[in-house]
Amino acid sequence: MNTYVAEIGEIVRAQRRDEEYVDEITEKLSKVFKELLGQRRWIRWYPYLKTIASSLYYSSTVVVGNQTLGEEYVHLFESDGLQRVVPSIPSRVSFVLLHSVFPLISNFLIQKAETTLTHPSTDRFLGIDIRSNRKARQSFLDVFHWLRTVLFPQLQRAHCALFYITGAYYSIARRATRIRFLSASAQSDIPALKVYRFLGFVTLAQLSISALLAIFSWLETEKSRKNLEKSKSQKIGKGSESIDLDANSLSHPTFQCTICLEYRNPSALFCGHLFCWQCIQEHATTSSATSSARCPSCRLEFQPRDVTPLLNL
Repeated sequence: MNTYVAEIGEIVRAQRRDEEYVDEITEKLSKVFKELLGQRRWIRWYPYLKTIASSLYYSSTVVVGNQTLGEEYVHLFESDGLQRVVPSIPSRVSFVLLHSVFPLISNFLIQKAETTLTHPSTDRFLGIDIRSNRKARQSFLDVFHWLRTVLFPQLQRAHCALFYITGAYYSIARRATRIRFLSASAQSDIPALKVYRFLGFVTLAQLSISALLAIFSWLETEKSRKNLEKSKSQKIGKGSESIDLDANSLSHPTFQCTICLEYRNPSALFCGHLFCWQCIQEHATTSSATSSARCPSCRLEFQPRDVTPLLNL
């Protein structure tokens, strides 16, 4: 049987069909878990059902060397690159792990790291003292937030754009394992190829503009922060710190801020959590460069104007 390099449209249709089947399996698993485990345990397991369904689906097709239902629908066959050889078992197993399991594990590890950093009892993280170094703690939080909300989604979009342009490796997992598709059909849709390539170039242009805007925003934020620190140091040098710093920076007999661990007058967010004015305002200012600030305790979004100082408490 003659085989040909699969075209973009065929690959997209096959992947969309596979995603529909995975969603259908997820829905059925959800009903089974809910009936067997009850409402409370079902809620606990619900975030993992999509990963379980995807792992079961691709393990029963790709790993054992069979076509997926989407590939069978458009007559595609998996190949080790373009060598017209069935991918090895390690490559197929690696694909399932990277495609189905790795996103869940990476997201879990990032959330675990953020929880550890925001907990007041954490003294060190990755060998660095963060109890007395508030800036290091916030820097770690900013990095993990950037990984979860910016880097991973934008990397996926960039890879998708590259696929639209080149027509090879629909997912990052397939690129890592070098699994490509061959087709039993010799048809060629030139207009569709042009549309996909145009869409790929537009996506790359959008990503480039977004990156430039993010860089400019970060530079402006750093400039404002340095100017603020400079003005504060000048005021302190003139001996007017007690006049310019408001009551929120003064010591408090009982309240201890969970971020800097110093006794200062508390300030409240509308979620009910308390922090000192300097810590929560600094957190709001540094977070606003990329996205809305979030409460360090419950991750609820807030604006700097939502912080309420509590005096005479």
